[in-house]
Amino acid sequence: MSDELTNASHLREVVLSTRERLSREPGAARMRPWVSTRLEQDVRAVARFMQYDQPYEFRCDESVARAGLGSAPSPMRYLLSGLAFCLQVWCAKVAALHDVALHELQIDVRTLLDMRGEHLVDDVPAHPQWFVLDVRLRSPASPDAVLAVVREAARRCPVTSLVRAAVPVHLLITHNGTTTYDDRPDELSEEHEEMTTR
Repeated sequence: MSDELTNASHLREVVLSTRERLSREPGAARMRPWVSTRLEQDVRAVARFMQYDQPYEFRCDESVARAGLGSAPSPMRYLLSGLAFCLQVWCAKVAALHDVALHELQIDVRTLLDMRGEHLVDDVPAHPQWFVLDVRLRSPASPDAVLAVVREAARRCPVTSLVRAAVPVHLLITHNGTTTYDDRPDELSEEHEEMTTR
């Protein structure tokens, strides 16, 4: 049994054929994703949508201390998950394009949110100030090849590109247990050791 995490030849074929089709038919490139949300109780809400010809739904809530019931993840957790999921998708695709085998891929996303912003206390922005994408991979490829994959994936990922246009997004890459890349500024060099919200 192979340690390979992906079907690289299939991913490569899909990415290349999609690129070729979109070059031929630019109109096919435009997508209009949507969701429909409804407030259910206090600050708890549900999102529903159709995708891949089937219905999906997920809920969000806030903690009891923030007027919720603690019954579902907060909206911020969905943002962080979307950032990680999108980057993982593109890491897998780019690795396949460059013949970089992936045996393991985990991404932790961390940020700092100062709640004074959303409560209009002091002159503090309501949005997160930065994101750290902590990418951990196992691969027989060289550190340079893995770095190239993650950097290209971050450029291609629509969610990372969107967030990067608003605030700094930093990469921390650990390859086979060794940190091989870290572009966090000095003031964030120990952010992963700080208390996180659970």
